[in-house]
Amino acid sequence: MPRPQVQALSLSPRATFLLTWERMQEGDEATGNLRVWRVATGELACSWHQKVLGEKALWPALHWSVDEAIALRLVTNEVHCFNGLAPTPAAEHKLRIENVMQCSIEPTAAPHHIATFVPEKKGAPAVLRLWQHPDFGEGRFLATKSFFKADQVAMRWRPTGGALLVHTHTDVDTTGKSYMGETGLYYMPLDGKKVLNVTLRKEGAIHDVQWSPLGDEFICIFGVSPPEACIFNLKCEVTHSFGEAPRNTVSWAPHGRFLCLAGFGNMSGELSFYDRKSLKCMGTVDAHMTVNYGWSPCSRYFLTAILFPRLRVDNGFRVWSCAGGLLHQERMDELTLAMWRPMDPSLFPPPTDADVRAFPAAASAPKPTSQATKYVPPGQRAGASASGLGGKGLSLSDLAAATGGGGAGFAGVYDPHAQAGSGRSLSALAAAQEAGGSAALRRGPPPGSEPVEATSGKPKQKQKAKDGSVPTPPPPAPAGAESDPNDPDAVGKKVRAVEKKLRQIAELKELKAGGKPLEKNQLDKIEQEPAIKEELAALQAKLTDKQAEEGKWR
Repeated sequence: MPRPQVQALSLSPRATFLLTWERMQEGDEATGNLRVWRVATGELACSWHQKVLGEKALWPALHWSVDEAIALRLVTNEVHCFNGLAPTPAAEHKLRIENVMQCSIEPTAAPHHIATFVPEKKGAPAVLRLWQHPDFGEGRFLATKSFFKADQVAMRWRPTGGALLVHTHTDVDTTGKSYMGETGLYYMPLDGKKVLNVTLRKEGAIHDVQWSPLGDEFICIFGVSPPEACIFNLKCEVTHSFGEAPRNTVSWAPHGRFLCLAGFGNMSGELSFYDRKSLKCMGTVDAHMTVNYGWSPCSRYFLTAILFPRLRVDNGFRVWSCAGGLLHQERMDELTLAMWRPMDPSLFPPPTDADVRAFPAAASAPKPTSQATKYVPPGQRAGASASGLGGKGLSLSDLAAATGGGGAGFAGVYDPHAQAGSGRSLSALAAAQEAGGSAALRRGPPPGSEPVEATSGKPKQKQKAKDGSVPTPPPPAPAGAESDPNDPDAVGKKVRAVEKKLRQIAELKELKAGGKPLEKNQLDKIEQEPAIKEELAALQAKLTDKQAEEGKWR
């Protein structure tokens, strides 16, 4: 299907339909720009009008049940329900809720249940309600829960049905403890009789929470850095802890045998593969800059991808084994989407111990190519190598001894009196250091300048040698002696400066969300956030390449 203007797409759970969104073009007023296609034939099943794509968290705009029997679409103040196997532009059922912001469908077969969320507004609390399709009468909801401090939620249905986890989030932390906002986690059964507040033993944000495909437990990553990852049972009690590490993502294999704990986004990109049966880590690998990821339907392979336009460098994908071994990788100029084709996991046999042994494990980290050496300040590195002092720092008396007495002299130190047979005094060295720092000790006074007396600071008369000649200063240092802008230290300094800008933008956004008026230059700075993020990604990629060239392990 030639659709060059498509900007977002999604497959139905059984890959029967393909959902696409395009910008409105001339002629789309009659057909619509949100389209559903039949994968088998490529025919257009139906379409709707949707002017704005919206936030990434709200995509796809059409939600199918796991058996594709029904499909939901959120519109202004309403949730429209369609026949998922034969969608039509007209909705079969409508659920009207004022200010409804999110909806979700239970991932089980009939009877189907739906969750709706209305955020806080004008002092009224946020409300989450559970409904049974198609019983949408007034007050016919199965359960309801009110929340304060909930601007948006992530609804995690139990895979076997009967309950869901509600992950609440606010943009602003009223306590001032975190610039990431406040979070909460609740366990809500369908009957709503016993809603549990999941108690976490470490303060800080909730980074991710995911159910096991078996539906008997879930994993939550929470707390200040480094976060902790724990397994909880249906009573919301901790049964196992994976410890603290830089991780913010949980991904279960479809059969529930394997899981991956990862640190994406602003973290290092570390992937740790675990066997749920033994709770042992099978391997840890590095997949920094990952944008999209996921397990294959057979639970034996894991996909990571670097996508455009989130990142404009190193686009491509990699396929890992369930034990962390790299099986395949491919780079592309611009890769927009990489995902597994949806299939029913029941079509594949569950993985066994033999499958774990058959796949390659994660490769061990390479040993550093160079041995760590003692740190030498930049002002003393040239002298340490030339003077044969084994990298030890030099005092002013050492410098005076090296430059006087008719010796070979301290490499890189300019002494205008060396040809006259007289060394630089301690007072002159101290005056040079006070005037220009350690660099002045290495270079000496610039050519043509007057030597400075330590006590008076007045220029001296040019001193002649015994034969009457004036000593000639050394030529200026070549331009190549300056610091290389591509040096890892220089690039790292730029990375820190850009990260500081992003932190300042985050603070400005918090002030704006809190209702504080901002100046025009502050608003302009917020608008520059996408460009600054792209600059940061490019610098991080550049730094990674430089470190790889030097044999450093990131």
